[in-house]
Amino acid sequence: MKSLFLATLVLLISSSGQAGELMRVAGEPTAGVIAPRTFNVAMSTFPTTGLKFSVTAGILPRFMAGLGFGGWNITGTRDPDWFDEVYLKARFRVFDEKQTFPAIALGYDNEEEHSRSGAEYLRPARDFYLVFSKNFIGWGGDMGFHFGVNLTGDDADHIGSWLGVDKSFPGGFGVAADWDLATNGDTGYRFDKTGGFVDIEVYWESFGQVRVGLRFSDILETGGAPYRSLVIDFLGLI
Repeated sequence: MKSLFLATLVLLISSSGQAGELMRVAGEPTAGVIAPRTFNVAMSTFPTTGLKFSVTAGILPRFMAGLGFGGWNITGTRDPDWFDEVYLKARFRVFDEKQTFPAIALGYDNEEEHSRSGAEYLRPARDFYLVFSKNFIGWGGDMGFHFGVNLTGDDADHIGSWLGVDKSFPGGFGVAADWDLATNGDTGYRFDKTGGFVDIEVYWESFGQVRVGLRFSDILETGGAPYRSLVIDFLGLI
């Protein structure tokens, strides 16, 4: 029995999130990519009966691409109301992370924030973005820092920006938070006027393959009422 307990403890500690790259912070992208012949399925809910999901695949070393879709009334008794279009998601890592230098990735994601209950303002799509990610090994797991900028096609005169941090703990548990400075949308919602958009997620991850989390979105109530989302990510082999 003692040997079984020790083996289980070692297994839990080894699953502390170091086995796979982080594809996102809470809601914002990282410089992480998946390997060729692997795929990533991501799903999240939004108020009140919305569900959005994406499927991306590793196409080449450092390059992944996929599609996103979803809709409203996915659960419940009413007929589903699907999004008007399928969204494109792609990411290419220009530089791998070094001991003294962050990973750098270029990406594209044209999925905007979708209409939800309690919202007064919806954020535009990221479109083209550049993101930097740097990880440090600490107690129980990694701690990562992320910074990104983007240009939205509908408003290319303003550059968007965001910050993110994540920390993994023993047993596969972790916490992640990101801060959208809202510099690429309506000027009335910029960080210097409203505080920006802050999302926090607590999650559990198993060997870098399955991540299940509870995300607390827009906790500063910048765009309307804050809300909670169930988020699930799965990494598999093709």
